[in-house]
Amino acid sequence: MSIWKLLRLFVILFGLFLISCNQKKQEGIIDDPKDLELPKKVADSLWRKAINEGDFKAYHEVSMNYQLVLKDPELYYYALLMANKHQCPEAYMNLYDMLTWEGTIDGIELAGKDSISRNQALFYLLRAYELGENSAVYSVYEEYGDSISPPKSITYLKKIQKFYEEKK
Repeated sequence: MSIWKLLRLFVILFGLFLISCNQKKQEGIIDDPKDLELPKKVADSLWRKAINEGDFKAYHEVSMNYQLVLKDPELYYYALLMANKHQCPEAYMNLYDMLTWEGTIDGIELAGKDSISRNQALFYLLRAYELGENSAVYSVYEEYGDSISPPKSITYLKKIQKFYEEKK
């Protein structure tokens, strides 16, 4: 597991801890991460701001909550919209993280280990890096080292295109 992913996990767990400490004082013990979930109206409002208006702050707030309460499958869809529609660096990074996370949900392995998923993940990472996402720097270093400059993101789109052209 990469340092970035460990750091992300630490931040999420620390956030859960802090929130649960505050919640325990006010309401009792939190037994389920879903208890930390934003109310539907709030989440929907943030998604509308993010996707319809390109509000990166709204995207950050609601996407962090979705990660916190383990709603990654739903986050993937919204992150894809933010990345494609608004070129949101954080959304690209979220997509990379989700495609490379080596976990399971209901026994389904989530890491995209096939070549298309791997190329897509690297496209997302490099796109986040090109757009200035600070958290992408370490992952780029981890993927490519510091001895060479990373390729352009378009390189991986071309690999995906080539794969599909060969399958015709």
